[in-house]
Amino acid sequence: MSYEVRDHPGASARRSAGGWPLPGTTYERLFLDAAAGTLRPDAPADGASVSYDSERAGRGRGRATFDLRFGTAADLVGHAKLRVWMSAPEAGDLDVFVALQKLDRYGDLVGFPYYAVFADGPVALGWLRASHRELDQGRSTPWQPVLAHQRELRPRPGEIVPLEIEILPSGTHFGSGETLRLVIQGTDIYRQPRPLVQTFHDDSVNRGPHLIHTGGRFDSHLLIPYAPG
Repeated sequence: MSYEVRDHPGASARRSAGGWPLPGTTYERLFLDAAAGTLRPDAPADGASVSYDSERAGRGRGRATFDLRFGTAADLVGHAKLRVWMSAPEAGDLDVFVALQKLDRYGDLVGFPYYAVFADGPVALGWLRASHRELDQGRSTPWQPVLAHQRELRPRPGEIVPLEIEILPSGTHFGSGETLRLVIQGTDIYRQPRPLVQTFHDDSVNRGPHLIHTGGRFDSHLLIPYAPG
């Protein structure tokens, strides 16, 4: 099989491998630190939380972000997964949307082809409704959760629950000094103006703030795939 590793728009490398996931892929857990807004290899000892307005789209109060700046170059190829503990004080369910993004060494967002016609897209996307968080244990893997979809498990208002969110597979090169950013919010992270053909998740159950819980007893982390070599 062949796969592509993207660097920036118009620059990518085509490579070959003997299977998928790539043989020799290694996975690393990057723990969310709500107090610092970072991704880190060690779990924060102290618990913390950060909130965003689940009904507001875009930057500022409508999302939470967590960053990791690479000290050496890395190729992330394959499935990523987010395990995150969350609660909604004013709602009995949560719609959660996540994106992985690349920032260059100057902190500017690097866009990639998206929805066939746009050039400002993410590294990868994922989404989940909390009441459908139950996993099919027989089909799930450490890097790819598979949902059972057999029943609804609605969290109570304010109840803190763990979410295992699949992030679609991708292949991206990060150079030294470049940043991997995790975005979490309550609406579609990339929305193009209508009447362009794009599927939106507008039938939302969200209400009020969402809280992300990290550190201490909350093992919120992003699992990322390092390509061999």
